[in-house]
Amino acid sequence: MKENDEFILDIKRLGINAEGIGFYNKLAVFVKEAIPGEGINVKVTKVEKNMAFADIVEIKHKSEYRIEPICKHYYECGGCMAMHIKYEKMLEFKRDLLIEAINKYTKLNPKSFEIKETIKSDNVLGYRNRSILPVKRGIDEKLHVCMIKPNTNYLTPVEDCVVQNPLINELNNKILKYADELRISPYAPKFDNGILRFISIRVNLKNEALVTFVCFEKSDKIKELAKKVIKLENVKGVYVNYNTSKKQGFIFSDNLVHLEGDKSIIEEVGNIKYELYPTTFFQLNTNQAKNMFDTVLKLSKLSRKERVLDAYCGVGAIGLYISKMAKEVIGVESSHESIEAANNNAKLNHISNAKFIEGDSSKVLTDMVEKGERFDVVIVDPPRVGLNNEFIESLLKSETKRIIYVSCNPSTLAKNLDKLSLKYNVNQIIPLDMFPNTQHIESVCLLTKK
Repeated sequence: MKENDEFILDIKRLGINAEGIGFYNKLAVFVKEAIPGEGINVKVTKVEKNMAFADIVEIKHKSEYRIEPICKHYYECGGCMAMHIKYEKMLEFKRDLLIEAINKYTKLNPKSFEIKETIKSDNVLGYRNRSILPVKRGIDEKLHVCMIKPNTNYLTPVEDCVVQNPLINELNNKILKYADELRISPYAPKFDNGILRFISIRVNLKNEALVTFVCFEKSDKIKELAKKVIKLENVKGVYVNYNTSKKQGFIFSDNLVHLEGDKSIIEEVGNIKYELYPTTFFQLNTNQAKNMFDTVLKLSKLSRKERVLDAYCGVGAIGLYISKMAKEVIGVESSHESIEAANNNAKLNHISNAKFIEGDSSKVLTDMVEKGERFDVVIVDPPRVGLNNEFIESLLKSETKRIIYVSCNPSTLAKNLDKLSLKYNVNQIIPLDMFPNTQHIESVCLLTKK
């Protein structure tokens, strides 16, 4: 096989990036936007040792689950990867990806425990409560917020993102109009100059918004812009963040300045209130976050007698939510800002049985185990890389009865479960669709001590 070869390929399954996968002489071929069950004429774009990549030339046999994406930016944007697949079928595919990860990375038999159907999101569109988008000047000489086109460095203007809260789109367009009127220049990476790099907008369920301008250069024009933006309906506060770093993916620096209005907005999930600032981490799909928190609470089987460790706790979102049914909750997080927010959120909700401490979750758990501290339930919600070996080893020594593992990556979840299964039974995994129209899947797993 070589580049530009064309052949018919039967698509057998879906990959982790929502691409179709077929096999040609036992070599896996990844085809963007192909769906399992389709027969496709493909053209090879890249060949590697153990895999190849191809584009669709013609769909010979179309899947009954193929639909026309509702977003006009879909094929240029890259933010959503699964909008061409019927939603109910994509829920099945996401569960299949979880099962495939278990088969690939563990010695466990997925049939030996329960893997529930994927919990669907109430909102398939307009669910994202936060956006952080780069700004550039388009060929029309106007400012635009953009997404990065897949496999390129090209910024594609996105004036109406259908998965974002509509208020975010509305505010972005108004802010850009003001910025154009003030002749605020966008940051130009090629020349390493310009003022406005990103616009960040966070909204809550009440449609209250915090706006942050991430700037490369300081300018009084940003203060003028802030005075205009704070007058917009629904905008509660405006910030500026100065970031001169050229590091890829590094958006916010520590130089965050409050310019106008309120410093925070309040989000409410269930009966728990969370104070949110521009850089606070919080689930992007608020309604689905409640389903996740309820799932964790149900699996924890708390009776107000249990001591709970909430590792990688962030702003205490899960820990505070389940605290009403626990004797004590201790949250651990490495981010100083998050821990400060978590303790403030405990005070905001008049919760006295939850406290949050700053530190590396692995080291804190190791120290606790060595000191003989015990927990009835340990909740973990690690980043995509999963739990490290130190944390797993300490967990295996901890004598904890129940572990609730909240995962955003099926591969690292499976690898961690393989090690934890030395002393724990995997009882149940519940997938949740936190990000409709994308390939991403969250899941909540219950493990009990053997």
